[in-house]
Amino acid sequence: MPLANYTVGSPSRPAITHDNGFLDQFAPRAATFADRASYTYWHGKLEAAEAAQDVPLLPHNDIPDALAAYRHFLEGTGTTRTFSYERYVSNDSSGATMLRNAIIEAKSAASALYSGLPTPGSTSFDFTGTALTVRANSVEFPYPATENWQKAIGAHVFWISGSVSVTHVSPDQPAFDLTFTIHAEDQYNFNPGQADIATGIPDSANGVFEVTGLAQGYRNEATLTRRVQWTGPTPTGTHTVTDAPTRRQRPPNNNRRIRNLM
Repeated sequence: MPLANYTVGSPSRPAITHDNGFLDQFAPRAATFADRASYTYWHGKLEAAEAAQDVPLLPHNDIPDALAAYRHFLEGTGTTRTFSYERYVSNDSSGATMLRNAIIEAKSAASALYSGLPTPGSTSFDFTGTALTVRANSVEFPYPATENWQKAIGAHVFWISGSVSVTHVSPDQPAFDLTFTIHAEDQYNFNPGQADIATGIPDSANGVFEVTGLAQGYRNEATLTRRVQWTGPTPTGTHTVTDAPTRRQRPPNNNRRIRNLM
């Protein structure tokens, strides 16, 4: 059985509530001289980290997606940013696990909805689901394993929609052709009482920038689509997956150094 609840119909974003980080606990205030000096310091840290990417033996030299997300926090205006979920599932072991189980989830949703139709037979329908979470201690959708993706998106929410066509190779053997989409989103901000996993730096070092208006939290969004085909009345067993990209996914284009984009 699928983990989320699914209904027949067009894709529809479920009700999702995001936190506002430090703004949930602290009222906005004007930036002080010390705040501005700290902002300049962290902006300089960003520039140095971008310069260190792909340089052997330097620490934190493989976090291009994290740096692009952080730059949008420091320099953006709170506008929604699109990131690559293809890079996440390709470059992070937890992302790969997430995709494997999302395929199982989508197959289970299609199979369950099909079996619940009044007169199962050859048919086509769309479906949409409720929200699920990539988080710590989840077996199916575990927290990102790499520093890059822990910093870029961390725990996040996603939901699945799909379009399925069912034909019959025999009376009791339905053949499913499913195209489904993962819709992922995350509110990028910093949270009171938390700290960076890789460095131990407290979130308060950057959360203050949102309180003072020097930086802006924002929504990270991404989609990923796969086509899955299988035969049989249940979603277990083998399947064929197509539409996966065959070329390497490039890092985000708002890294400031040309070689970080290759």
